[in-house]
Amino acid sequence: MTVPGWSAIIATPLPDGWRFGIRCDGAAVYETEFLPAATPLQAPDSECARRAVADVQRYFAAGQSVPAIALAPHGTPFQQRVWQALRAIPPGQPYSYGELAHRLGSSPRAVAGACRANPIPLLIPCHRVVAAHGPGGFMGATKGEPLRLKNWLLEHEAAD
Repeated sequence: MTVPGWSAIIATPLPDGWRFGIRCDGAAVYETEFLPAATPLQAPDSECARRAVADVQRYFAAGQSVPAIALAPHGTPFQQRVWQALRAIPPGQPYSYGELAHRLGSSPRAVAGACRANPIPLLIPCHRVVAAHGPGGFMGATKGEPLRLKNWLLEHEAAD
C-alpha cells in the first residue's frame, strides 16, 4: 500500500512501534517524521528513499552514523544555520540550547524555535539539543511521548 506523499515508511526499534516516514524530492530528503505505529509501512519509491532508509537503518543499528544522503530542508536563513550546526553535534554528546546559541551568536529561545521547526528530525539531530536542566522539548512538546522518544534516541546514542 502506498501512503500519499511519503517516499518510504519504515518500522523502527523505537518504543511503542513508532514508524519513520521519509519524503524525497529528486535526490534529496526534504522531510522526515516520526509516525504512529498504525501507519502502514511503505517500501522506498526512489533511489533517494532507498539511500535514506539505509541511513536510518544504520542509525538504529549503531546510533553513530551520519547521513550520507543529501538533505534539503526548507527554512529561513537562521533556521538553516541552526540545522547545519545540529548536524555537527556528535552522537552521544548533546549540547544545551544555551551552548548552541552561544556558538551561533543567538539566544536559546531562538535555537529552540529552529529545533522545533526542523523538517528532518533524526537526520538533522535536533534531539541532541537539551535544556540546561533536563531534556527540553521535542516535536513541539515538553512532556509525554515525544520526550520519551527523545530520551530513547539520546540513550541509544550514548550506549553505542
